[in-house]
Parts: sequence; C-alpha cells; structure tokens
Amino acid sequence: MEPTPTASNPKIPNTQQEAQDTILDYLQRTVDGLPPGTKLDSADARGGRNSDCDDDFTGPGPGPTAYSVWTRVIGPPGVEPEALIAAAGELWSSWGMQVMERDGFEKPNRFGYSPDGYRLQLQAVYPPEYPPTLIAISPCFPGAIREDSIPFPDLITQSPQP
Repeated sequence: MEPTPTASNPKIPNTQQEAQDTILDYLQRTVDGLPPGTKLDSADARGGRNSDCDDDFTGPGPGPTAYSVWTRVIGPPGVEPEALIAAAGELWSSWGMQVMERDGFEKPNRFGYSPDGYRLQLQAVYPPEYPPTLIAISPCFPGAIREDSIPFPDLITQSPQP
C-alpha cells in the first residue's frame, strides 16, 4: 500500500465543534464543486461519529479521537459515479490537497490529504451503479474534548448560485 502523506501544516481541532465545522466546510465545498444537482446524503449511511485514534492508549482519561462523516455522493441523472470521483479528485487537487488513487480499495477512488491534516476519501462501491461513498476525517484531537451530542446534517445540498 502507498505511504500516507504527512500534513505539512496540521491543525489539531481545539473543540469537537471546530472539527465538525471544518469537515462540513470541506464537504460543502466538495458538493458545490461537483456537477449541478449533486448532493451528499448520509441518512442511510453512518453519518458523523468519533473513533479512537490510538489502539494502544492506556489512559488515564479518554484517548485521542478523530471525527469522521460517512456519506453518499448522489449525482444528477446521467452523471456516472466514476465521473463524480474523478471530478472530486481534480477539485481537491485545485485546493492544494495531495490526491491519489489507492490500492486496496474499490476502484475508482480518490484520497485527498490536506495540508491541515484533514482527509477526504471517495470510492466506488459495488454494484458500480450505486452512489460512491465519501468519508471526511479530522486529525486526531484530545479525547477530553470529545462531544458525541453535536448533530451533523444528514443532507448537504449545493449552495445557491448568485
């Protein structure tokens, strides 16, 4: 498997709300940059949640955590999942992310690694006509600031055009 790029300017969230807001910004910018009519729908996916960052953490207190959101990219009629995946990769690259297709995952896929340590990964699913899965992941932050009760939207639609 390819080495994971290292963030050049990591930004560790000071609060869980900051992690969620940053992920929401990345997802909103992503959906806004895809073909008109695209939306992100996590109502039937895993949505947002915390996950442990250090399997070897022994305490005291809660261990480091990361916030992630799992959603599906629903494109407009006639736009194939492969086109959405390629367009997202080009978009993320235009923001200065290091973007690659990774082995060991359903293809096509794009993994975007931002300088601030946030990651976006978009991959095809089986069967191929199903909407691709987009996952956004924050950098690890102290488990003491974990807050599981902050809601995250199930649906992200494109911003109105001026």
